[in-house]
Amino acid sequence: MDLFACDSMLNSLRLVETKKANVNWYIYTHETRLVLLASGLQCKTFNGFQLSTAGVVRLPRFEMTMARSESNSKPILSAGDLHLVTVYGRIYCLQVDREAMLLHLYRFYRDAVVQQGSLPIYSSKLSVNVVDNLLLVHQIDAKVVIIYDLFVDSRAPVSAPLPLLWRGYQVSETSSQAVNKEIESSESSTSNENIVMYEDGWTFLVPDLILDQTNKVLWKIHLDLEAISASSSDRTSLLEFLQRRKLEANKAKQLCLGIARAIILERRPATQVTQAIDVLVTAYSYSVKAGTYKEIKNENATASTPTPGASPDSERHRQSGSNIDEEVEMNLSSGSQENMFCADEQQESQLSSPAISPDELYKFVFTSVEEMMVEESEYLVAIITEFLRSISAEKLKVDLNIYVMTIKLLAYSKRFAELSLFTTNKIIEPSKEVAFQLLDSGRQNIRVRKLGLDMLRQLSLHHDYISSLVQDGYYLEALRYAQKHKVTSVRSSMFLEAAFASNDMQHLAAILRVLSELIPGFKETSEYYTFYGLLNDTSSSVAV
Repeated sequence: MDLFACDSMLNSLRLVETKKANVNWYIYTHETRLVLLASGLQCKTFNGFQLSTAGVVRLPRFEMTMARSESNSKPILSAGDLHLVTVYGRIYCLQVDREAMLLHLYRFYRDAVVQQGSLPIYSSKLSVNVVDNLLLVHQIDAKVVIIYDLFVDSRAPVSAPLPLLWRGYQVSETSSQAVNKEIESSESSTSNENIVMYEDGWTFLVPDLILDQTNKVLWKIHLDLEAISASSSDRTSLLEFLQRRKLEANKAKQLCLGIARAIILERRPATQVTQAIDVLVTAYSYSVKAGTYKEIKNENATASTPTPGASPDSERHRQSGSNIDEEVEMNLSSGSQENMFCADEQQESQLSSPAISPDELYKFVFTSVEEMMVEESEYLVAIITEFLRSISAEKLKVDLNIYVMTIKLLAYSKRFAELSLFTTNKIIEPSKEVAFQLLDSGRQNIRVRKLGLDMLRQLSLHHDYISSLVQDGYYLEALRYAQKHKVTSVRSSMFLEAAFASNDMQHLAAILRVLSELIPGFKETSEYYTFYGLLNDTSSSVAV
């Protein structure tokens, strides 16, 4: 194997190094910057080299597993049976074992190549693609795709086998006439009726392209997250899967919200709903800590733009290759030339993280199901309680209205004892909104109303506390509280008007007497004369 350096000044190649090895055939992908050299009688012994700016990194020699049969005791591995892919930044080699009908997975580390399981195959012909870190295994004979997520330990498919559907493409109106003619002629030959799925003229290109040589079209593979969701029965695993999607984050987010609403409305077991909520809350907490819960801005797309004055060759040389990770594994460099070209394309679809904040869960899940589940408030309160537990475990903040909703639901079902426990044990966090809702719900239960009054006092909401006392008829207590805490925002007329409206002349007389004692010169004010006159007119037997 000869390693050449490109001399841009002389427009020539210069031999740098020669590595001698017995080679039957080789495979290489620009995405991984990795070349594998096959040797041996069965072509199952491999030497690997990764190209980087620091030079050529040699990987340890390894052998691949091949099953034997009675008719073929020494099967020979061909280059078409290997696929190099990158998933979640990890480099894998996929080997097709036709005798065992298995797809073996080998992961490359810095100092080892380790087999990490096998996937069943159901077709004599297959190929692979990678989209949004998902492994797509095309079962060509069956004309279906089986999707695997290598992030999880399980090697079970993400969903049931799905067909590959043709969605067509749009022609840009700003294209030149020459380009338009080429597209028109191509488009006329690629109508929906002429497309044959998995025909012999297809060449699968890693990561996500298909070259259709028959119709002269280059197809790009996209995920249909709705179809994947519809074919998956495990809602918890599906939510975890959707939370890892990046290319269509907004679509994944909407699907997660829909799933969360559906499992509550379907009255799924509380344990299942709790698991789903934990997945969403944990994913949000992780994205916040990792700094990924934010919108993609324009500067991210232009960060990889070549620097002014740099030649194309020097720029390409600077960005070339994946490097062996300094810790344990081989990772892709984030500055590859392909990433520069796809940054603008990804910016439109990757507007935000698929993570869902607690406020969004309240607004788009709990609020939307509240009205439909009023008659089953006990179930909904149990779900909200688990939601609050999950939020507390991750030390996150939540919309205070979720507490107001909880109080309403408990009061509707007349579970006042539980409401008192929720409040005293701080499951329901104190706030002005919560206190007012306790006062409102306390019309049916004196103890609950007292909890609301106590919360206003604890929060030092003096004006609201005094107003509530006056509303309940505790005029003298309200006056003493105002004097003790020097509350000047409360007008004296509020006490007098409330007492007069209650038709309790004894209270009115007592308030006039206390105000006269507390406020110097109060007897000279118009308020005193007005209410003193009303008092005398109403009942001449009451003395002030």
